[in-house]
Amino acid sequence: MTFRFIDWIWRIRGAVPIDPPQSAATVFGKLDTLFQEKNTTYDVGDETLTFTKKDQLPQDRMSVFDSGTLHVADGVLRYDMISRALLACFLAPLLFFAVGHAGVALDKWRNPPEVVKAKAEAAKKRSRIKPETVPMSAVDKFLGAPKPEKKKGDEEPGKRNRKPTMKTAYVFMGIFFALWVVGRIFEHVRIHRRFRKMLAEDSTAGTVARPDDVQRGLFAPE
Repeated sequence: MTFRFIDWIWRIRGAVPIDPPQSAATVFGKLDTLFQEKNTTYDVGDETLTFTKKDQLPQDRMSVFDSGTLHVADGVLRYDMISRALLACFLAPLLFFAVGHAGVALDKWRNPPEVVKAKAEAAKKRSRIKPETVPMSAVDKFLGAPKPEKKKGDEEPGKRNRKPTMKTAYVFMGIFFALWVVGRIFEHVRIHRRFRKMLAEDSTAGTVARPDDVQRGLFAPE
């Protein structure tokens, strides 16, 4: 089973033309600073760079991405990166939708329509009884108790017992879906521009150091 038709939800793909064409080592050398962040590991092949990030720090310019590959061929840098944050923002509305419906269903189970109707009729009957029509006992009069006051017009029986609705769930669904849409577009545009800008800059960096090259002493760590 392939997720090719839906993985665009959490994956960002694109291509950046390299003008003038440069070798993969030169391209990865220009992008080297992006992969020198804390909790970032990477591996460089002949024309492909594979990276993984864990517990990304906020200052990491690629913190929204968790893993991905960069491939250089035919004068083009192609990238394919995965973001769990985008996936979480996309799935959050589904979670709120399920929780909201569960709350409404539970309320209907605890308060069947016939019970709700009976409570409403009882509350309606009580509302017809005016406080001033209820006679005061002789003891209350002797003690000087105040007469019952009329209820304010905006006080309705059962107003505090609000039934659960889907309104709150829809609000949170809208917020997280908007976050996903904005993040999906903004992060794609932002990383594309960053790659293009860094590749356009002149750099004296030769290549990105491979782990085995460091062991052989070809790249001296700072």
